[in-house]
Amino acid sequence: MIVAAAGYLAYSAAAVFASAVAVLIVAFYAWIRSGMNLRLDDPSLTIPQMVAAGLATSYLVYESNVFARPAFVALYFIAFMFGILALDTRRLLGIAVFYLACYASAVALALPSSHDADLPREAMRVGILALMLGGFSLIGGYVSRLRRKLKLANVSLTEALRASESRARIDALTGCYNRRHGRDILETESKRAARGEPLTICMADLDGFKAINDKFGHAAGDEVLKGFTATVQGGLRATDALVRYGGEEFLIVLSQTSIAEAAMVAERIRQLVEDMSTVAGAEGITVSIGVTEHRPPEPVDQTIERADAALYRAKEQGRNRVVCAPGEASPAPQG
Repeated sequence: MIVAAAGYLAYSAAAVFASAVAVLIVAFYAWIRSGMNLRLDDPSLTIPQMVAAGLATSYLVYESNVFARPAFVALYFIAFMFGILALDTRRLLGIAVFYLACYASAVALALPSSHDADLPREAMRVGILALMLGGFSLIGGYVSRLRRKLKLANVSLTEALRASESRARIDALTGCYNRRHGRDILETESKRAARGEPLTICMADLDGFKAINDKFGHAAGDEVLKGFTATVQGGLRATDALVRYGGEEFLIVLSQTSIAEAAMVAERIRQLVEDMSTVAGAEGITVSIGVTEHRPPEPVDQTIERADAALYRAKEQGRNRVVCAPGEASPAPQG
């Protein structure tokens, strides 16, 4: 409208251009809001929007006075910049050629009716437009490659971070939680227990594990640990947690579980371990388990010490048994 007011463009042409732009905006907005764009490789509709902008600009070039054309040529660059962060060099060059063809066609169609036709001047403008669009295409391609490398780097970094977080929580050999993450779980569960929900922990230790390592080798011992972990996890709920506390010693966190219920769970685990299949030659694997209930507001370390003391008594009483801390529920009968 400013160009029209200056006398370089008919008001009717300005109105047609403004109306076309409004229609295009509404059309693309509706297209994107409908979700149909998600079926395309480029859901942002970059190329269709750039093509539409080029055609609308070319209409202005055709209708404008020769003195106003340089101003409208700038609209090609505005539209072109829209695709620099989204398209690669090949597609940017394709748009550049399309814009050049649009401009040259608009000028060629306007020349017969122009009183100020100057072919050398128009040829120079086409040449300058070609050079600038070509340069922008190369720059855009370089930016596109940088963005692609950055995206790949972000994916690699995310995967590395996820793996690092997993290593920080999971014991590499057995696949259960490691001691560090087990302490975090206990701290969280102890806060829940402080609000009145029962929390019981079991300290489990494989009986005669050192003899297995000495007789069959550490590889066999590793297989026993992995078998024990799989067996115990199969007998726990999703809300419970198995933690490798150290060597062949494991901590079992039973959330929202009373001491009486925990004693039954521990006895079931003891029986599962006694019946589990092990590596050739290393039969007769058993486990001793000490059970105790967390007593808020005591520190979790104190609860662990009490469970460890109950485990020690289970070892003293002949192993392959479940023993609860003194003053707590009696364990189920031992096999």
